[in-house]
Amino acid sequence: MSNKGKRHNKRWLISRLKTSGSKRRYVNDGDYSDTRNTKKNKNTNWDELPTFEGMGQSFKFFNSKINYGLLIRFLRGKNGSNWNDVQKEVSERIPSNLSEYKDCLKWFVADLIEKREDGLWDKREQKYLLLNPNEPYDWNIHISKEFYVDPDSNELVKIADFPSNRKTKGMSSEELRKFRETEKNLKLKEKQFKILEQKKVEREVEVILKNKEE
Repeated sequence: MSNKGKRHNKRWLISRLKTSGSKRRYVNDGDYSDTRNTKKNKNTNWDELPTFEGMGQSFKFFNSKINYGLLIRFLRGKNGSNWNDVQKEVSERIPSNLSEYKDCLKWFVADLIEKREDGLWDKREQKYLLLNPNEPYDWNIHISKEFYVDPDSNELVKIADFPSNRKTKGMSSEELRKFRETEKNLKLKEKQFKILEQKKVEREVEVILKNKEE
């Protein structure tokens, strides 16, 4: 029996989207901190991601966009683990055709940290890590990442998530229903007001044009 299945019993942690027959929902663009709490990420079917790398096949890719959602989930599950072990496993789970992204951990993990009186200094970015979700973000001073490596213990540490700004957070089903109904009525009134304002403007224009003709 072939050992191929045994060799590939772990999924790749990053993948690239094929143009032919693939769906765009697996593409992640830009800064992950913008999308990590969205329903889009939560609803991704991770079982449909490739389990092993095809050999000798020629694929075309969609603008070289990378799906790194599974890598983020992996890192969250390794909170408190030895950083050297985490790095080793990640390097083993990046397909060879994406070897140029072997340093992608730096996108999400501040691995060179110096503890200072003012906070944790990211030596790569030359900025302070934003650790307090309630602290105002200043891009001149702060860098926002989801993880950092503790310089004393060499352990991976997950930074607290920013609180949700959604108005509907924590609402019951009945409260949510009333909120949606009120929101709908407000939008309807706003639309009606705009229509009335438009008609008013049209009437004023008609009067001006009529006066000019006279």
